[in-house]
Amino acid sequence: MLNTDLTDLPIDLTNRVEAALQGQRLQEARSLVFYWLKKYLQHLPNNPSRQQIRQPGLWRCLADVVERCNDNYLLELFWQGMDKVKLPPLLMDSALPLVGIPILNRPDLFEQLLISLDYPVDTLAIVDNSRGTAAELEVKNFLDQLEINGHRLINKIIVAKPFGNAGVAASWNLILRAFPSVAVAFLVNNDVKLRPDVLETALSRIKGSEPQFLPIIAPPQEFSAFFITASCWDRIGLFDQGFYPAYCEDLDYKERLRGDPSIIWPDAADLQAEMAKVNCDVSLTIASNADFKTRNQTSFALNRLWWLSHRRLRNDPRGTWIRQWLNEWKD
Repeated sequence: MLNTDLTDLPIDLTNRVEAALQGQRLQEARSLVFYWLKKYLQHLPNNPSRQQIRQPGLWRCLADVVERCNDNYLLELFWQGMDKVKLPPLLMDSALPLVGIPILNRPDLFEQLLISLDYPVDTLAIVDNSRGTAAELEVKNFLDQLEINGHRLINKIIVAKPFGNAGVAASWNLILRAFPSVAVAFLVNNDVKLRPDVLETALSRIKGSEPQFLPIIAPPQEFSAFFITASCWDRIGLFDQGFYPAYCEDLDYKERLRGDPSIIWPDAADLQAEMAKVNCDVSLTIASNADFKTRNQTSFALNRLWWLSHRRLRNDPRGTWIRQWLNEWKD
């Protein structure tokens, strides 16, 4: 009978699983990994650190057993355990951990946003999508000066520059994926202005360990400025980069948010009313550039067709290249 008193060191368990697999004793190997996995999950503390979660020996043995036995039950047991991992609660007296902003043009509007900032920020992450456009030099000069001079309320300013216009969804994804330790991020368009105390009030309603989404601009422009917790995008996933370069990615994500009853939408009606006082105009990036406006007519129409398509709902990858190619803002 298999000894299930798994008090051995992980390296001993690894050796025992490997020996069982080499000896074609698949049931023994599976049982060892099963009890090891159960013990591992049971002893994970609340709000564990990454080092407490990381068990490469167990993970390798689990993969080896699943690969040999095709046992998806063990895999699901593991992933259900990962679903329960929560970040520590956000400290409300600390700075806003992350502000993410994609920019294509109009650095003058970005400057107005920074002037309206009235709450400390740890990291400002900027995705500069202006490469190859008429605004590239103007945006570069602005961002260079911003990195040199800094901002009195911002601790760190980091600029990423893709090969070209990465698009809105890809820019948001780049920001979120670059900072997975951040409990909550504030993603905002560069043409938005902030009202006094809105950021502080919004943060007071957010629990960093909960799956929360809080837009501070009213529909249908709620994705112009919104808070999203790591627990939220852990459940919903990242934004669909198939919507390129902009528009309809918000409709797709809102549909996914509304489809998950565990997502919490903190009350924001008062914040949205405040923000409406200084954000009357929308889509100023495109509205201020005749070429962008013309090209957007094509990309917006094709994005709508992708939004309405059952292929999107089925996660059918066909058409990934053709949509990207047709929607690129080039002749």
